[in-house]
Amino acid sequence: MHRILYNIDRIIHPSPEDKAAFENIIRQRTLQKNEYFLREGEVCQKIAFIEKGSVRLYYDVEGKEICKDFLFENALIGSFASFLSQMPSGVNIAAMEETLLLELEYQDVMHLFATYSSWQKLGHIIVQDQFVRAECREASLLKDPPEVRYKNLIEEHPKVFKRVPLQYIASYLSITPETLSRYRSKSKR
Repeated sequence: MHRILYNIDRIIHPSPEDKAAFENIIRQRTLQKNEYFLREGEVCQKIAFIEKGSVRLYYDVEGKEICKDFLFENALIGSFASFLSQMPSGVNIAAMEETLLLELEYQDVMHLFATYSSWQKLGHIIVQDQFVRAECREASLLKDPPEVRYKNLIEEHPKVFKRVPLQYIASYLSITPETLSRYRSKSKR
């Protein structure tokens, strides 16, 4: 929990009282490889910070998994649309490796937001970040050719190939595994 609290402290500088309120509601949980944090159709009742490990977010489209995102240490996970609306999620979230999470329940998060201005501030920062990430991802999928998406992924996340199976990367880039192999071969020359 020290990494997450350190990073939060750098961003919003919560008071000792605010920190204590956060520490009192957060719960550790370990997901095993391939274990689900959330399944499509469930209402997202928790969000979680990744202390160690990684998860993938994906949609099941006619029996085919379409990768939406990969998240690693320090990221916040959950179906934010489901969490905020308390409606069923359209996304699946599963661990790609053993993953240590710091979970927060819906009611506890709402209490933090209602009671502590520092946690409201963090909530606003997280929502802004999610909107920016979503818009950039959408723009890239609509405007950039696959090879540009591949190069951008390598630049933004150079270690992704060490931690994420290739079939998930190909799905994330909306290309076939064979095309991904060609891009990788070209970039090694």
